[in-house]
Order: sequence, then C-alpha cells, then structure tokens
Amino acid sequence: MTRAAKLCLLGAVFALCGAAALFQSALERRWRTTPPAELYHVVSQQLASFRADDYPGAYRNVSMGFQEKFDLEAFADLARTDYPALLRATRVEFGQTRFHGRNAFLSAYFVMPEGDIVPCVYNLVREEDAWKIDSVRVLPRWPSNRRLGGVRA
Repeated sequence: MTRAAKLCLLGAVFALCGAAALFQSALERRWRTTPPAELYHVVSQQLASFRADDYPGAYRNVSMGFQEKFDLEAFADLARTDYPALLRATRVEFGQTRFHGRNAFLSAYFVMPEGDIVPCVYNLVREEDAWKIDSVRVLPRWPSNRRLGGVRA
C-alpha cells in the first residue's frame, strides 16, 4: 500500500470517528430535552404493574443490563422482598431530573399511609428509542413532619 493510500485511509477513519462523535453528541442533546413526564410514565407504569402482580409487565420496563443480571423469577423475588413497602404508598411525587449521557436520574418520593416519605433515585437508561429503568436506590425514610417542596405537576 502506498503512502498516499495509507494517508487517505487514516483520514477516512478520523472522519468517520468525528462523524460518530457528532452524531452521539446530537443524540445526547435530544435526550436532555426529554419531557420529564416521559420518565414519570415509565416509573408509574412499572408501579402499576407491580400493584397488579404483573411482574412480566414490570420486567418490560427494566433495562437490558438489569435483565442480564436478573431473570424474571429473580426480579419478582427482588420486588417482593426488597420493595414491598413502596407498593403501600398512597401517592408518588416526582422531583428533580438530571441527565448524564444516555442516563437520566429521577427523584421520586413515595408518600406512605402514615405520612412518612420514602425518597428514591431512579436511574433510567435510553435503549432502543425508549427509557428503561436500570436501577433504583431507596434512601432513608423521612419522618411524617417533613414536607416536600417545589411545584406539583
């Protein structure tokens, strides 16, 4: 291969890498403009499935990475053992949404019947033109005298 051919090939590789970087950057900008209601819907849909004991329906809302770690049976066991209190919540309110790459982090506040609040942080990932739940971090429960601030939607 001649030197000119090698330089042309190297230039084509750099051009391809540059185009891919621009495309990825454009996708990330588009994801950051996702209406928060779209993320709320994914979480609400999963909660509705849990409350109806529809674990296959809830499982459809989790990411491929999560599905690689847990099959449907392990997922159902995890939901039944680690998160049963959340299903007793009288309502769920959503808070701040932050984006980082193809991930969105959503604050959710589960208001329990006795008035306590259980804050959670959902990590959603963009997969195949849809947002999927990748993980949920349950934070320490707040006492009933603590109130949520902000605007209700």
